[in-house]
Amino acid sequence: MTATWKDVLEHPRPGEHVAQVYQDAEFLLEAVCHYVASGLEKGEGVVLVMRQANWDSLQRRLEAAGADPAAAIVRGQLFHYEADAMLASLMKSGMPDADAFREVIGGAISKARRHYPEVRAFGEMVDILWRRGHRLGAQHLESLWNDHIRQRPFALFCAYYMDPLHESTYGGPIESVCKSHTHLIPARDYLRFDEAVSRASEEVLNGPLSTLLKSLAEKKRAATGMPPGQATIMWLMENMPRTADRILELVRARCSEDQAPA
Repeated sequence: MTATWKDVLEHPRPGEHVAQVYQDAEFLLEAVCHYVASGLEKGEGVVLVMRQANWDSLQRRLEAAGADPAAAIVRGQLFHYEADAMLASLMKSGMPDADAFREVIGGAISKARRHYPEVRAFGEMVDILWRRGHRLGAQHLESLWNDHIRQRPFALFCAYYMDPLHESTYGGPIESVCKSHTHLIPARDYLRFDEAVSRASEEVLNGPLSTLLKSLAEKKRAATGMPPGQATIMWLMENMPRTADRILELVRARCSEDQAPA
């Protein structure tokens, strides 16, 4: 059975690096709230590198969920750093600098570990670079995070503003994200997402070919944890792009119908 995004974010293991692709800011904040609240409840240290507006919204969500972020900050369990300011401190000659990263990010993780050996972190710095069109900078920053994770494992969650149902997301962007992450979260409702892709695949392809496609897509899914529907789309984009475009069009239409008011 496929784990839901809530399962992935509630129980991340040290060394796991989760990425969420999103267009709905409410979904992003919902996911971060679940991730942070779960970490606080489990007695883990939590490090957040967030835009100020998102941090303000997150605090209200955590309080509504029964968590006490102010108390967690006082006891040294929860740490917040403003994302734009922290990113600026890491940049050298237009790229994230490895030495600055080790000093700033390494110091923040070590600080959280003083009383909480298990740590989970969430960061928006890669999303800031991504939105600026600085793809190389975002990729390099991900590699710095992954190097640090390998040295002293902790769980990491980040996000990218992109549409997993748009053709422009493929042929580079989402594949790049998958290369540096252990899990990919592309949708709020995995079951509906998978059903929409499955129905579209069966409509465009014949039955046996649609069944074979699911088997081939599993290899893609094995490398980076993701819903089967997302793995199917990615395999099609690599191997049958015209077919993928037709299936994406049907999936977008079905998802729009599901979201339409009754």
